[in-house]
Amino acid sequence: PGDPAKGGLPFAEYQRRQQLHHDAEVAALTDTTRFIDRACDIYGYGNFVCDTGGSICEVVDPDDANDPVLSELSEHLLMVWIEGSEAHTEELVHRFKKAPKPMYYRPDFMSSSWQAYLDERGVRETEVDPDDFMAATYARAMAHRQPLYAAMAKNWGVTVKADDVAHVRNADDFTALIARTLETR
Repeated sequence: PGDPAKGGLPFAEYQRRQQLHHDAEVAALTDTTRFIDRACDIYGYGNFVCDTGGSICEVVDPDDANDPVLSELSEHLLMVWIEGSEAHTEELVHRFKKAPKPMYYRPDFMSSSWQAYLDERGVRETEVDPDDFMAATYARAMAHRQPLYAAMAKNWGVTVKADDVAHVRNADDFTALIARTLETR
């Protein structure tokens, strides 16, 4: 959202498109089972890794034992949260600022982020630099998402440290890391 001369949209239109993003995110996640079957049938893959991306925590309720997306995924996959460090988060924010990408945020989070940005900068909607707003929102989102990821891991899967994943070089290393994690859970 922001200044149309800089590629921005009216906030209401941005929110409408966010709802479309939400619906597509949910559809893609719940379609995972079909892709597991296709990977096996077409390519003979016995293992399947589903890298959901960060927005998964925005479209689920990790504290709802009947959440439809998490129920579907957990029936077919072990959910693994790769917990990053402060340095990892800083690197993600740095990358995002260099190359912003579309992201989905819950409407309440986005509305409060938008209002906070307008207030902090003292600007009107049409004066907002869209890239600057999204960079500021992304950094804020990282803090907002941490407890959601933690709840997903606690209630639906496991947690591994990003530093441990950095040492994984092949499928056997990954399997061993997950096995150790399950043993200590």
